[in-house]
Amino acid sequence: MAGGTHTCLLTSAGGVKCWGAYYGSFLPLDVPGLESGVTALAAGDQYTCAVISSGGVKCWGYNTDGQLGNGTNTDSSVPVDVTGLASGVSAIAAGGSQTCAVADGGVKCWGGNYSGQLGSGTNTGSLVPVDVSGLASGVGAVAAVTAGANHTCALTSGGGVKCWGSNGTGQLGDGTTADSSVPVDVTGLASGVSAIAAGADYTCALTSGGRVKCWGGNYSGQLGSGTNTDSFVPVDVANLGSEVSAIAAGGSQTCALTRDGFTEGAVKCWGSNLGDGTTASSSIPVDVSLGNRVSAIAVGSEHACALVSDTAVKCWGLNHLGQLGTGTACIRDSTIPVDVVFAASAAGSEPTGTPIATIEHATGPTDVVLRFDVVVVLRDVLAVTDDPTGQWFMPGPEFTLYGDGTVVFRSDLEPTPPAEGSILRARPFRIAHLDDGQVQSLLRFAIGDGGLRDSCESYSFGIDADIISVFTIRAGGLDKRVEVSGPNPLEPLTHRLREYGGEGNLATQVYVPDRYHGKLVHLGDLALAGAVPWPWSGIDPEDFVVSTEFAFITEGRRVMSAREAAVLGLSNSGGVVQRVYLLAPDGTKTYALSLWPMLPDEKS
Repeated sequence: MAGGTHTCLLTSAGGVKCWGAYYGSFLPLDVPGLESGVTALAAGDQYTCAVISSGGVKCWGYNTDGQLGNGTNTDSSVPVDVTGLASGVSAIAAGGSQTCAVADGGVKCWGGNYSGQLGSGTNTGSLVPVDVSGLASGVGAVAAVTAGANHTCALTSGGGVKCWGSNGTGQLGDGTTADSSVPVDVTGLASGVSAIAAGADYTCALTSGGRVKCWGGNYSGQLGSGTNTDSFVPVDVANLGSEVSAIAAGGSQTCALTRDGFTEGAVKCWGSNLGDGTTASSSIPVDVSLGNRVSAIAVGSEHACALVSDTAVKCWGLNHLGQLGTGTACIRDSTIPVDVVFAASAAGSEPTGTPIATIEHATGPTDVVLRFDVVVVLRDVLAVTDDPTGQWFMPGPEFTLYGDGTVVFRSDLEPTPPAEGSILRARPFRIAHLDDGQVQSLLRFAIGDGGLRDSCESYSFGIDADIISVFTIRAGGLDKRVEVSGPNPLEPLTHRLREYGGEGNLATQVYVPDRYHGKLVHLGDLALAGAVPWPWSGIDPEDFVVSTEFAFITEGRRVMSAREAAVLGLSNSGGVVQRVYLLAPDGTKTYALSLWPMLPDEKS
């Protein structure tokens, strides 16, 4: 099963393995306590549920809305029992924050209920299972259930489809866009349906004749109708034929397992993340590069997986959180199916040891041999004013080793200087000169135990990370730049460089440059309390150049001479200005300024 940004599978022994976001793993991991005895799985946004052989249900993962069903809002990294469902469950579905189960022919749901997706007749969430109105009893009345982001649908034993919850794009299929907290009939599907699948804001049904109909949101062509127009009632998927055996729906992509003549097990997808080797969306089905031996398919928010020949699993789509299960972060997103790695380790995932030979490197005084940068994403001006420490103005280089043994760094072990009136200062940059033994020690650690030798060029564990770490190494035959967004797999190296001090025996002094980086952000057109008068008579705010990438917050940059930086004591013999509020020359606008030393190799 494919969830929001994770994937789980059911083994032939009835065990569960998962990988991706919640598990923090690029490799499949066994779920504790579920090595056998599981009969069905459902993967939600950031949680998973399983039906066990006794007919009970266990869930694990995020639990903000009570989607684990154990009567609490506490997340759980191990499976917990769903209250009141110890037996009788035959099918299960997990959505954005709601979970539903078919129990003794009726449907019970729990979790978030913002749009009525629990089907209880109210919009009140529940930490434990509640009956779906009109589907609460009757053995055999309901055959299957499926859950989208905020809507839910059930397949009745008579082949009819009923849906409830959010309906803004017509995903309930009743011809309207009105939400419903109780089940409503899907137009034209009172019978003849054999399977259903809910995407984020749309739904699809497989008819007993092997055809597929979809309804709801269609911005990426996920309805397969040949258009990008939403539909409030079911429409036929174009160019698919009548030999479909299974369907799966996700964020905005839909897939079908087909039979083409005598060829069994081919996969066709439509919408986005198609697995056809392109990044283009399609409003009609396209062939996925999988061959003709597929026996099962699953679709998540922005990735999909297939079981091939009952022995191999292949996935495609986004991989920023490891949802493709490739065993290494080096393989990022993939437009074609890649193998899920069922192994304890994989090349590129862990460093292989410390080199023992002398590490060759450049010897020039401005040759960067090893560097650690911290990039802070400044999203808006509120990030400047709301942060009392001014850390949103953090610079690039935090540690730089040059070829001649010069090292310029800031250490987290050094206390932050006290504020001086309106000026917030950061830890100063320090400079030292290392002998060859010290240089070799640093490089051996960086390339060996620090992990740079075997690291990927990019680790993207989160698409919205506020802090990005960048490592540069030009030594030992390596010339690479490693960018890490989110959790840091190079944490040992990060700690060493952040706290560098030569094991306490390094003679250092404050680094005093002849130039500084000045950053200026326009905060508003009113004078801010505590702002000081504009300090330069020959420099205007317009002299701070606004680059295209920062135009949305009007962040200007300028190279400042030591003399210019000394005004108002800003530089303070190498001191770093985290932030100071300045009034415009005419006193009508307020700016935030930060001032950072330029390193020997920096030109602008």
